[in-house]
Amino acid sequence: MKKRNKLLIIIAVLLFAISNLPKTVLADDWYEDDEGYFTLYDEDNNELMVRAGEMFLDDEYISEDNKHYSITKVDKEKKSAYAKLLGEVKLPEIEEIEVKAAIETALQQNQKGSILLYCTHSDESYIPSDGKSSIPGKGGIYDVAQSFQTALEKRGIKAVLDKTPHDPHDAAAYRRSRQTAVNLIRNNMPVAAVFDIHRDAVPKKSYDTQVNGEYMTKIRLVVGKRNQNRKANEELALKIKAVADKMYPGLIKDIYIGKGMYNQELSPRSLLLECGTYESPKEAVQKSMTYMADVVLKAIYGGRAEAKTQEGQDKGEINVTPINKETNEGTREGGRGIFWIIGIIAVGVVLFLFISSGGKELKHSLLGRKNRR
Repeated sequence: MKKRNKLLIIIAVLLFAISNLPKTVLADDWYEDDEGYFTLYDEDNNELMVRAGEMFLDDEYISEDNKHYSITKVDKEKKSAYAKLLGEVKLPEIEEIEVKAAIETALQQNQKGSILLYCTHSDESYIPSDGKSSIPGKGGIYDVAQSFQTALEKRGIKAVLDKTPHDPHDAAAYRRSRQTAVNLIRNNMPVAAVFDIHRDAVPKKSYDTQVNGEYMTKIRLVVGKRNQNRKANEELALKIKAVADKMYPGLIKDIYIGKGMYNQELSPRSLLLECGTYESPKEAVQKSMTYMADVVLKAIYGGRAEAKTQEGQDKGEINVTPINKETNEGTREGGRGIFWIIGIIAVGVVLFLFISSGGKELKHSLLGRKNRR
């Protein structure tokens, strides 16, 4: 009878722990069983954008020209959604200056925090370059992430890329990549930002762009709504777009704020990047990641940079205030997401040992260690 009571208590503890785990452990909102993509329209039936992932009511969208929309209607059968205009987003101000700065050695020395990269959908590939849209475990998306890491490191940033595969590309992909993200964050504190690198599955024309006079692909920024870090993540997305619009107009496609979490509750300053589409040449996507490294450097760490037109003409110099102070403060706050999960597991283990041994073995073990010191 006593054993049965112990077992019931253990089961109750484990159920409590599981029920308090974040929802992304149990489900993935970033997955479509059917082929195709959703199209978003405004209230006048003008097409705003296309997206391979499903759209949901109250998802938000910030267009390339900084118009802010909220989705009010979704027709899943027709893969279409409609949004109302909320207004225009005010991007963070970027100071324009006239005097050119000296080499920013002080900036390089004062950079703190690692930038972490991983790929939830590790099969994603680029048909023109890889021959297939999907290569399990060895997708072309890793080459894109590697180009991003290399470009960041050349700019003096500590960047860590984890190439752990998370196949198959199904509804449990984020559950598997979650452990990768946890390990990355735990082993590389403090963290400046975390980027999950993806590619889209829509027609390439929606991502084709010319930046600085060169052909490459646009990058979409995706923020999850359902986590405590939404504000910090959205601030980073807006900051990146503000800097990119000055340095490299045409690089950032837009910002999508979806209902999912996408593991972004683990650390603030976490974003999902959609880098080109399966129809894009991988080399064009890799080129865009080099420009993205410049943007991320300035957006997070601050400093001075040359402003350009989309054709590559000089527009003077800008001064960007760093976001990394907010990031470090936010990282301590967001780190609680990881420690909270570890804490629940630890408490469960201690309770299990206490209940299964009646407390005697645990007490003896602790006292034994204390006496051996």
